[in-house]
Amino acid sequence: MIGEDDQTSGPRSFELRAGLAVLLLIPLLLAALAFWFSTEYRRLGSTEDEARQAHARQLLISELFSSIKDAETGQRGFVITGNETFLEPYREGRRDVQEQLQALWSLPTTDKERRHLERFKQISDAKFGEMERVIGLRRSGGLGPAAASVSEGYGKALMDELRSEATKARAAEAQRLAQTLARQNERTRATEQISWFIVAMVALTFIGIGVLYWRSEHRRAGFERAAREAAARRRAIFDSTLDAIILINPSGSIETINRSASQLFGYAEDELIRRDISLIVDLAPGEGLFLDRIGLTDKGLIEPFRHNLTARGANGTTIPVEAALGIMPLPDGVHIVAALRDISEREKVEQIKDQFLSTVSHELRTPLTSIVGSLGLLRGSLGQEFPAAMLRLVVIAENNANRLIRLVNDLLDIEKLEAGEMSFDFQPIDLRDVGARALDAVRGMAENQQVELISDFAKEPVMIRGDAERLIQVFNNLLANAIRFTPAERTVSLQIIRRNGHAEASVIDSGPGIDAELRNRLFTRFAQSIQSPAGQARGTGLGLAISREIVRNHGGGIWYTPAPSGGSVFSFNLPLWNTVTGQPENGAAPRVLICAHESEARGIADALENRSIRADVVDTTEALMTAFSRQHYVALLLDYHYLGDNPRLLHEIHSDPTLRNLPVIAIAGGDEPGAQLASLDVIDWIPRPLDAARLNTAMASVIARARHSMPLILHVDDDTDTLEITAAALEGRARTARATDLASAREMIARDRPDVVIVDLGLPDGCGEQLLAELGGEAPIPVIIYSAQERNGAFANEVAAVLTKSRRSLFTLVETINEILDRQKQAAEISDGR
Repeated sequence: MIGEDDQTSGPRSFELRAGLAVLLLIPLLLAALAFWFSTEYRRLGSTEDEARQAHARQLLISELFSSIKDAETGQRGFVITGNETFLEPYREGRRDVQEQLQALWSLPTTDKERRHLERFKQISDAKFGEMERVIGLRRSGGLGPAAASVSEGYGKALMDELRSEATKARAAEAQRLAQTLARQNERTRATEQISWFIVAMVALTFIGIGVLYWRSEHRRAGFERAAREAAARRRAIFDSTLDAIILINPSGSIETINRSASQLFGYAEDELIRRDISLIVDLAPGEGLFLDRIGLTDKGLIEPFRHNLTARGANGTTIPVEAALGIMPLPDGVHIVAALRDISEREKVEQIKDQFLSTVSHELRTPLTSIVGSLGLLRGSLGQEFPAAMLRLVVIAENNANRLIRLVNDLLDIEKLEAGEMSFDFQPIDLRDVGARALDAVRGMAENQQVELISDFAKEPVMIRGDAERLIQVFNNLLANAIRFTPAERTVSLQIIRRNGHAEASVIDSGPGIDAELRNRLFTRFAQSIQSPAGQARGTGLGLAISREIVRNHGGGIWYTPAPSGGSVFSFNLPLWNTVTGQPENGAAPRVLICAHESEARGIADALENRSIRADVVDTTEALMTAFSRQHYVALLLDYHYLGDNPRLLHEIHSDPTLRNLPVIAIAGGDEPGAQLASLDVIDWIPRPLDAARLNTAMASVIARARHSMPLILHVDDDTDTLEITAAALEGRARTARATDLASAREMIARDRPDVVIVDLGLPDGCGEQLLAELGGEAPIPVIIYSAQERNGAFANEVAAVLTKSRRSLFTLVETINEILDRQKQAAEISDGR
């Protein structure tokens, strides 16, 4: 019985498939036949429409000619009798001609018919013009002139031509109708042929079913064989790759691993199946669903690459790895494909590199500095007492030693920048001043190359918040490259302008431009042109990479474009800074600090960046405090895991005067925090898994607080160093506006009413005491006299405090301001309570 079932299963399957094919094919054929006849019916209707239109055109042409004849008859009657009533047929004919011409134009016509109609209209217009002229002669001169004009025969010639055109138009319409009927006959014959063809197709369908069935069975067998071979190849590739590859199901359990993973971690595949991935490496720390913890969104993984992870082997050893994650949607959910790479050797190389850089820094830079200094002294002492050749050798040695120092400095700078260890002294500065200093620094090099330097700066200040020395380094790199590649007697231009809320600086040279193969890697390390200027050594290839990192740390961008007239244009932009509000003019992204596990913090940082909020990430309390000393942040996102049971960290942060009002958003575990932690001064406690909407609400509150609640301090002093030091001391506590004279102070007070004013008595255009009367009134502004001049008598108006620079420290000034601001805040709270 089993054998019979096996033998009959094939024919039964064939019958079933053939029946299905017939059921599907016959409706399709019927639908095709119905569609064909519907199309033919529409075509027949179209032919009838064309015939009716042709007949209508012929009738209109005849009526048109008849109307012209009627108009001519009325005109001739008037000429003979002079009776105006004879002109009624003329007027009616002229009106009918216009309507009939319009009707003709509204009908579809061929190009040939349109030409006939245009000619017909021209002649009819001429005919009516001739008749109008005769009527005018009859009215003005009587019968004689009118009869003479008629006897000239011009009107008759026009009628003959009209008659000829009408005949041609009717003939064209007749020809068109004949062609239409001929086409319809052709379609009728084609319909008969198609009908027979469809009948033949129905007959052949049944034959085709059998052929298709045989071919499908043959192909299915081939597909199954190819699928088995492809699966074997994929498994071979999966097992032969050097990276450890692990397939993880939606719950976080391991489904399969390759041979490299087994060798790397020391587990057999069956020992890891259905075990949690955290047994090997913690890819998704925290609590909640695995796919949520690993950062899966509708757009994919928030962080597909994970660096500096620590994996665990079967014998308990730790292995440094990095992971590349991908997603694999399957019917039972989204699976994660993790490719883990052992980076033990790379870390050893990094250690060797760090040791080498340490050696370069301590064992090479110091003696090189001594060599350069010695050569400089030797060159200065040689004077005219030694041959020029000897002096030339000293100069060559000094230049080459300087090149070595620049190379060492570039190597150290690029490593510090990429490691985030380079410190920046951010201050409000005018980028024009920085550009002028940079031009002065390279002027000697330009003179040696016989290159002219041109400056094109904006007339108004271009204020930014940056490190002047680091930006000079960027300018020097760009200008030195431009001078090296610019031929003698040509120019290098430095342009500094304001554009779209940014300060934009451009260095434009007259050189040969950048090689096409170099453009895509211009700002990478050791990128160099194939060709160097004749007689000059090639650069280190680090200057542009360093410039890019410096500009990025300033919140800007750097790029290259070819100059329209030849040469190169290197440009960078930086956010403009408003010295009154203490904020970027272009609404640059606020910066927050995240202290959490790196994998989770990076995901939060990426999400915040999509909302135009820049984020820095630290994972230790030491790094957190170091970050606060280098950068101003509008808020702190803190994983309360770092607080433990003792909230000392937050107390330590808020004890710093500059961080006293720093908003804090805490990231909790799955449960709400205890009473001790919940009582801390935080904006919100957000439990895991993180609620994106709740985080958005908390961040919106922080940004509004940072932008609108910070008080404004106006400091009036002609000593710019004092202004900068005071602004730095108040950063994070208040916005600082600066004025160096009475005029600018009055302008700022009129534009933005400050909360506190610090005044120096000795100013270039008068005494600071002159401002006191202007700051009084019903709501006086607190004033602090902070001056090197001592005064014994009382002031004309009451002031909040009088501090002498030589006797009072900056800390006292800051504390005095804090006390005034605290009193203002308490008064505002009492007023709001009432």
